[in-house]
Amino acid sequence: MRYILIIIFLIFRLNPASGQIEVSKDSANNRALEGIWTIDWRFDDKFYALGGDDKLLRIYSASDMKLFKAYSFSEMVRSISWHPSKESIIAVTTWGDNNGILDIVNNKFIPLDLPHGSRAIDWNFNGELLATADNAGLIKIWNLKGELLKSIKKQDTNSYFSMDWHPNRNLLIVSGDDIRIVDTTGFTYKVIKHREEHTGVLSVRWHPSGNFFATGDYGHLNEGIETLLQFWKEDGSAIKTIQGSKSGIRNLEWSTDGRYLATASDRLRIWDIGGRLLHEAKEGDGFWGIVWNDKGDLILTASFSGNIMLWTKEGKLLKIINEQ
Repeated sequence: MRYILIIIFLIFRLNPASGQIEVSKDSANNRALEGIWTIDWRFDDKFYALGGDDKLLRIYSASDMKLFKAYSFSEMVRSISWHPSKESIIAVTTWGDNNGILDIVNNKFIPLDLPHGSRAIDWNFNGELLATADNAGLIKIWNLKGELLKSIKKQDTNSYFSMDWHPNRNLLIVSGDDIRIVDTTGFTYKVIKHREEHTGVLSVRWHPSGNFFATGDYGHLNEGIETLLQFWKEDGSAIKTIQGSKSGIRNLEWSTDGRYLATASDRLRIWDIGGRLLHEAKEGDGFWGIVWNDKGDLILTASFSGNIMLWTKEGKLLKIINEQ
């Protein structure tokens, strides 16, 4: 009995404050994927990670698509972000207060003070800053040690849904019921009301050039409100609005070279830089998570039902990795 207690103590020493622990691969493999919200490929394409309603962060080897490690969280995982240069570091947010910076080599976890949870987390271009946009309508900026540097309030407490750092400047776009462009001092350059109807903006991404960005909203098709994919200049002026998705655009991602935009909605759709639809996947059951590899020739998608799919940049399905 004494030895059992010692083992339990050592496991929970990884992070006693949050209860986050590494779990066995067999245990994770025996738990079906549920409600996958987020997926991210590491900068060197060697690993990808995903998380969702099953409260697990799963790390997979990209070479064989097999589970490498898994971590248990006390709340549903909502957003993840690999560090842009430190290969063992990944940032994780959840629906509750179990959020932080995880080192998957040393199994060290630095908790972030986010009592309300967060739907968005992202490293800046050089990895020195980490930003979260939380469920209480706050942007928080942290350093690599998990120390809070700045908390930025807006006029209300409505949740944020998405955020993205500028590719070479410390400038953020965040979205919720509107779109905001802010800097690290808290100065708000622009607040954009993207349409007359009240519908949340679920996804925002700067183009790799930093000259413009794309957004995808929720829409309300049952009320006759089309889902919108929109392109905006850096100053917040509109470039283009596109309809056609049959459900909210949960996530969108530019390829590394900026030639293509992939959107996750009722279908995987691939667009050119000007917003022309190039490819539309026929397979799938609704997509939530989406990410390009660094080479820009492969796409991983995650559906809310738990299917993980690998695609070419032409939208050809190569493999269903985890079919539920």
